Amino acid sequence: MAIGRLVSTIAAVLLVVGAAVLVFFRTGYSAESLYRLRSALGVEAAPPERHIVPPGFRGWAVLHTSVEGAPPLGSDDGTLIAEYPASGRLETSTPAHDDGGFLHREYFRRTDDGLVPLTRMAEVWGEYNMRVVFDEQRAVIARSSGFFVGSLAEFRAAERPQAGVEPPAPPPRPETGPL
Repeated sequence: MAIGRLVSTIAAVLLVVGAAVLVFFRTGYSAESLYRLRSALGVEAAPPERHIVPPGFRGWAVLHTSVEGAPPLGSDDGTLIAEYPASGRLETSTPAHDDGGFLHREYFRRTDDGLVPLTRMAEVWGEYNMRVVFDEQRAVIARSSGFFVGSLAEFRAAERPQAGVEPPAPPPRPETGPL
């Protein structure tokens, strides 16, 4: 009886996983399909993100999150939209997601004809996540993530983005006498 229940449980799990994989492959690879697959399996996931750079943009695109007073990111059917200005620097009050994964991100260039996908390891390089930005009092004011748009040679030659104000040295410890 216990073996029958175990076999039924395993079969049910395989059926659910198989259905989720089928849905994933039928919808094609995208950040949204990965998010929906993880959600269907009951795995907590950050929402998918769509990062859009302006026409002709080359260089580092940096997103500072949790910035007080900055506007929130837009959203399209649960996908966060980060549309960068010509400077490549975008600030938002939207909080950062701590999962650190890049599977939920898609990159595009805006053109006169609409959005054109950018390809990782061909046009997008150096993705990073969760660099902390400090103010002068060593308080965290934002977190940043970013990516480089351009050729591999341009990426290698580019100066890395600064995280913001570098944290000042901690105050000196009081002197203590010998123990």
